[in-house]
Amino acid sequence: MTSFFTYLLQASSCLTVLYVSYHLFFRKLTFHKINRMLLLAILPLSLAFPLVSYINFEVAPKTIIIPNFEEYLSVNDIIREETSQVKSNIDSTYNIVYFITLFYFIGIVFYLSRLFLSILQLFFLKKRSTKIHKNGISLIIADTSHIFSSFGWIFIPKDQINTIEAPILEHENAHIRLYHTLDLIITEIYIAFFWFNPIVYVFRRALRSIHEFQADKFVINSQIKKSAYLELLIKNLGTKSTSKLYSYFNHSLIKKRIDMITKTNSNPKKTFRYVLLTPLLFLILTAFIKPAIDTGDVIENIIEEEIKVEIPPSGFPIQNGTKENITAHYGKKFDHPKLKKNVIHQGIDIRAKIGTPIIATANGTVKLAKNKGNWGNLIVISHTDGYETWYAHLDSFDVKENQQVKAGEIIGKSGNTGLSTGPHLHYEVRLNGKNVDPIDYLK
Repeated sequence: MTSFFTYLLQASSCLTVLYVSYHLFFRKLTFHKINRMLLLAILPLSLAFPLVSYINFEVAPKTIIIPNFEEYLSVNDIIREETSQVKSNIDSTYNIVYFITLFYFIGIVFYLSRLFLSILQLFFLKKRSTKIHKNGISLIIADTSHIFSSFGWIFIPKDQINTIEAPILEHENAHIRLYHTLDLIITEIYIAFFWFNPIVYVFRRALRSIHEFQADKFVINSQIKKSAYLELLIKNLGTKSTSKLYSYFNHSLIKKRIDMITKTNSNPKKTFRYVLLTPLLFLILTAFIKPAIDTGDVIENIIEEEIKVEIPPSGFPIQNGTKENITAHYGKKFDHPKLKKNVIHQGIDIRAKIGTPIIATANGTVKLAKNKGNWGNLIVISHTDGYETWYAHLDSFDVKENQQVKAGEIIGKSGNTGLSTGPHLHYEVRLNGKNVDPIDYLK
């Protein structure tokens, strides 16, 4: 839900930037058709631009530095210390988001309901009214106080049937022929989802102004004198305004309409201004582009490395084996039966029948997998943070050098190769090149 609200705010920002650009550079031009198209285009553009952020644009991978073991642990320690505090804030945050979400959707229901009721009232009014034809125009004689148009109908008050002036009918007929009601429905639906943005109401008023400018121009171009039409506008000065889907001849935009009618037509060369929108659209588009680094398996490998750092070699090296199978411990001095001398044991010996599965005790990379004289068949696995594990006297290998292995994976079978007096596994753990007691690491 948070991402949805983020999208709403981004779309609102786009609408605001685009409308402000229109208000500053285009609203005073007399290119009403272009301005109408521009305003209508702002709505889908404001919805589409934020969606670009959900498209990944791949760029070349960058070198990623893996944090040191100490740094990784310190970050985890901090996270653990703050976990309890974060959990304590979850309930309050959830409540805030819940009420915001509820309030937002109540607004949507309110505005959509108002739109639906407005359309419903219009159809009921038409159903109760009488339809006539005058000067080739279909009129709805209705119980209303003002003349207005909506959809394909012009509604006339009952007491004005014989007094209605032809230019007013032409004006309302222009709204119908130019499909202005469709613009208003689209705008009202947009407002229902972005009612929290005050710019949408300014946008609606600007679009209504363009509708009136277009209708006025339509009337003037139909062989009606401009001076006579201006007199009619002045005579009908009023403050009738509406947020419904109706177009009134005598609403509060009349003063602006008079200014626009008396204004000299804009120089056609000024249409070049609209081309200047291209850089703005490009800037908005790039603001939402989110580059994605195509690292392939790099990220996955990094995660695996971090996991390796967390867990030193700690598994038991023989499948299903236990410490009870250990026959010789680390650091023990004894007379080697084959070397005929006293030696210190550098690992542990684990009793195992030939062919018993030997497993990796941690994630790592096979550094060596070959016969090494007295060691017999030997596997050496390199782990993170300077650890190595050695598996000697094997009967066979199940891995090869440079292969990545995971903890618990079978790497070979136990045997009696090299300088061995019987079937067993000699297992060592080394840290930074020095032997350590494997018992300290076994689970």
